[in-house]
Amino acid sequence: MKLTIGVKLFITYFVITSAIVWFVTDKVSLRVTKGIDEAAEDVMVDTANLLAQVAGENIIDGHINTDKMHNLVDSYLNRELNAKIYSVTKNNPNLQVYITNKNGIVIYDSTGIRKGKDYSLWNDVYDTLRGRYGKRSSAIDPSIKNPSPEQKAMYVSAPIYHNKEIFGVLTTIKPTADLKPYIMEQKKHIEEYAIYLFLVSLLFGAGASFVVSRGTGKLVKYTTALSKGENAVAPKIRQVEFSELARAIEKLRVDLEGREYVEEYINTMAHELRTPITGIKATAENLLMPMSSAQREHFVNNILDANKRMDMLVNRLLNLSRIERRDQLENIEKIDVKTLIKDVVQSPSRKGNITRRGINVQYTIERKFTIKAEKLLVEQALANIVDNAIDFTPINSIIGIKVSESNTHVIIQVYDQGKGVPEHARKQIFRRFFSSSRPDTGKRGNGLGLRFVKKIMNLHNGTVSLKNRFMEDGAVATLKFPIK
Repeated sequence: MKLTIGVKLFITYFVITSAIVWFVTDKVSLRVTKGIDEAAEDVMVDTANLLAQVAGENIIDGHINTDKMHNLVDSYLNRELNAKIYSVTKNNPNLQVYITNKNGIVIYDSTGIRKGKDYSLWNDVYDTLRGRYGKRSSAIDPSIKNPSPEQKAMYVSAPIYHNKEIFGVLTTIKPTADLKPYIMEQKKHIEEYAIYLFLVSLLFGAGASFVVSRGTGKLVKYTTALSKGENAVAPKIRQVEFSELARAIEKLRVDLEGREYVEEYINTMAHELRTPITGIKATAENLLMPMSSAQREHFVNNILDANKRMDMLVNRLLNLSRIERRDQLENIEKIDVKTLIKDVVQSPSRKGNITRRGINVQYTIERKFTIKAEKLLVEQALANIVDNAIDFTPINSIIGIKVSESNTHVIIQVYDQGKGVPEHARKQIFRRFFSSSRPDTGKRGNGLGLRFVKKIMNLHNGTVSLKNRFMEDGAVATLKFPIK
């Protein structure tokens, strides 16, 4: 089942919107969690400093009156609360407290499990004793080595001063599990808002997809009618892009109708040329009788050469005309690029030309590359490129053929060591009948080879380019075949 562009657009919109909603929800949830932690830490800082001030007021004979602190904290922990904090009800206080002396030894702990232990190296005590802000996030139970997030607690400390010197440290402890109800409540609201946003976005995406589908539907109906030869009228579409596309198709239709006349003329001319070609050949064969050998051979060779060139022109014109009328490939197959190149280069006529000119062909094909293409057309395209390189590269020089791969294309490059593409020819090399003179003979080609190559590459959804080499003499022709 083929999906329409509207459905594809809706699916794409759905995926992107889902990803954005998920990303924003996830990030906002993390930010809310962090914000609640920061707010709780702020309150704990105030609480720790208040209790540290109380402890500092209860230093007797160089010792902190821990009994008084015990009575104070114990009374606090036994209070009954009925605080409804939005949707969460808090019934009992659960803030823990411990106090260390200036050596970091715990002298009081509201739970009793930490008393007497050395906490001098814990961040909250260590930093506070040195005049810095002390805090840490660790297990609520010191015996747990690898605590889960629910088993952790926030530790916030404040210095206890006596005679303007740090006399000890008071640390308040808030279990992380106590903050979880508030975090879950906020996440619930965030998810509800995200669902509403997602549904509104989907409605908008469905509307946009419907508009696009309606526009493309009209275009498809119009182009289908054109392909059947019907006298269709360009549809009226509100969307600017589709409206311009409809006008462009209409203009293309007019241009194509004009091109059919040109192609018909080319076909007629090609067929007309076949008659004099046959006559020239017959005359050349008759001339082999009544003349001197040298003169006869001279004229015969001239006529045969002319015959050969005209025959080549006819075949090229016919091939070009056929390829320009085609809009899709036939007999697509999987082709080994290395084998393709070797077959083209080592064909008898081409190999003889390479040997005669003393050209050395060097290959750079590091591994096996394959393309899906119409073999005959690809062979013809590559043959034209290689023939050009042979014609324009000096005698006793090198032609390089390199195959590589990008993320999207298999790339065949043919290098020569000629004079390169002249400045005036760079924008015309793929035009019909445009040709440059060969450096060794001064003769010009028929100007159809590169045009033929371009049409073949267009059929394969590929590209062809011919540019001068960088920092070296010569040109490089590049054929790019799409991997998919």
